[in-house]
Amino acid sequence: MIAVLIVAVVAFALADAAARWPNFNPDESRWLSRAHYVAALADPFGPTWADQYMTRGQPPLGSYAMGIGLLAQGRDLETNAPWDFSLTWEQNIALGHIPVPEDLAAGRRMSAVLIALTAVALISVARVYLTMPWAIAAGGLFAIHPFTAYIGSMAMSDALFGLLIVLAAWATAAFARRPSWRRAIRVGVLLGLGGATKLSPLAVAAGLCAAGVFIFAVATIRRHCFARQEAVYAARGIVIGVAALLTFIASYPYLWPNPIAHTRHLFAFRVEEMAAQSSDWPVMAVPSRVEALRRVNFNFTERYNLTASLITLLGGPKTASLIRQVEFLIPVLGIILMSGMAIRDGPYSPRALTLAVLGGQVLVTILGMRSEFDRYHVPMAILGTVAAAAALERLAQSARTLLGAKGRLSPTTGDLPR
Repeated sequence: MIAVLIVAVVAFALADAAARWPNFNPDESRWLSRAHYVAALADPFGPTWADQYMTRGQPPLGSYAMGIGLLAQGRDLETNAPWDFSLTWEQNIALGHIPVPEDLAAGRRMSAVLIALTAVALISVARVYLTMPWAIAAGGLFAIHPFTAYIGSMAMSDALFGLLIVLAAWATAAFARRPSWRRAIRVGVLLGLGGATKLSPLAVAAGLCAAGVFIFAVATIRRHCFARQEAVYAARGIVIGVAALLTFIASYPYLWPNPIAHTRHLFAFRVEEMAAQSSDWPVMAVPSRVEALRRVNFNFTERYNLTASLITLLGGPKTASLIRQVEFLIPVLGIILMSGMAIRDGPYSPRALTLAVLGGQVLVTILGMRSEFDRYHVPMAILGTVAAAAALERLAQSARTLLGAKGRLSPTTGDLPR
């Protein structure tokens, strides 16, 4: 418990320290400008939830988090107007679109708290694959990684998104250990809340639902009879999908008047928004999935690399590209190991279902990435941390085995002692 507390404190401290840097992101203006959404929940059919640009632009859960964070720190919900990207930086400042320092600090501190909670929850998820010391090490890796500090230093929805991904993975592992309808609903609710933050977890919920039905169909065909156990899992998978969708709708009053049409508008808007980002910032365009994978590699080898950051902090020289790549290849090895564990344990094992959530979220992100910003890599950071710890534990075990074998050899002849 002391080690877990240390992980949480370190994660918060590093994110809070990074939040004090003069690195304002205009998107922070937009998230803080919607802090009043949490008060608007009292009037779900009011003007706040009309079909308009800002309401349709992003699901609201991140805005709720910003509002709660402001209130918890003694601020009110009267904040700035949203940043207008069609205007210059100077014009936006003149129009009052930049948050006051107190609101910005409160919003960033809320993100730092969410990052600390994510680091703690990640330990429970890593425990599915690792021994407890290595699971704590996974939480520590996440806590000290420069990308984590970056996400926790911004007053946006990304820290909340990461927490909900981890909580959904934890709930899925608990469901796999003791399947029940109640636990299936809990998984669906957490994925639905994730969808109310960033949309993509809804695709993960749909994937779990489809996978259950597919496994049931294959089992029935192979056995030439009704596969009862697989049918129950398929039904619970459907419950996960339905619970996610209902939670998403319930948390977003904009959808209430016409859930189907407004959901279509929302997804269409996000597609148009990504296309506009690619057009306005060509350097951020992601034309292919191969390029998306290259962006993931670049993000964690060049932009945010733990080894390079530590060497720089200690006053060392800039690390070579090969050393930076090792930090990317270790999680790749870990993903292979985790996949092997999942295949060995079976499709409804805790390891398989946890990997389905974490890996599914990464897959959805890569497939849907048409423009790329640093913060889009949150799912990759979460899976990569657990995978890195899995690979390091296996390498440590192999090293101990090798040293133990050498120690049993005779120091003079190389023969086993009699």
